[in-house]
Amino acid sequence: MSQLMMKRNRALAAVVLATLVGCRAAGTAGGLSTALAPRGEFADIWDAVPERPAAQPAAARRILVFSRSEGFQHQAIGATEAALRYMGEKTGAFEVTVSTDIDAFDAANLARFDAVVFNNTTRLTFENPDHRRALLAFVRGGKGVIGIHAATDNFYNWPEAAAMMGGLFDGHPWGAGGTWAVKVDEPEHVLCECFEGKGFLIKDEIYQMKDPVSGIGTSSVGQTRAQDPPRMFSWKMVSAAPAGLPCRSWRMKRGTSM
Repeated sequence: MSQLMMKRNRALAAVVLATLVGCRAAGTAGGLSTALAPRGEFADIWDAVPERPAAQPAAARRILVFSRSEGFQHQAIGATEAALRYMGEKTGAFEVTVSTDIDAFDAANLARFDAVVFNNTTRLTFENPDHRRALLAFVRGGKGVIGIHAATDNFYNWPEAAAMMGGLFDGHPWGAGGTWAVKVDEPEHVLCECFEGKGFLIKDEIYQMKDPVSGIGTSSVGQTRAQDPPRMFSWKMVSAAPAGLPCRSWRMKRGTSM
């Protein structure tokens, strides 16, 4: 187990916890499948997960990890599900339910959760207008949305949701076969504390974004020097999105390797 893996999992844990700490608590949890691969398959991930949360939620939190692919299916989906589940189990900060069923976005079911994680989802369209209304109401009501990697490869036909994710996928010039240097711009930020103010090299696939909306509030906490000129990537997206969207939304645009 590498030190970088430990730091990356701590950064992911910080993203989840930063979203959950300020969310309104959901009601009683319930009922989609929570079956995951046996822990032994991802033992290194379990070992790398922190023992304590970076921030303590005011109440028990529940997150919906949505892993549906209607386009390309990323091989890291299962490992990401495991990492999030293990983070909840080890820190006690949240409970995870995993689903690929679009009916998870029925309003009554969605109300059970405090945040939704779009885990490498691709080409989602949300054709059911009730599901669209439920998700936007969920976020406008103070709940959280977290996007991991391909979460921006969705909503090409739904501008409000593209705005919620902070942009749309626009290729990955930093391919999975390369090794890229990352500079930490805000070492004191909760998402970056685990890197101890130091940059690092990473062999991974990193997305670049195109922004379908103007006026969205974003803040970059890191950048890659893989190209000239360097292109920015963001681990943090904050409020000031148009049309009241959303108060608490995060995306991790870097890689798929766990």
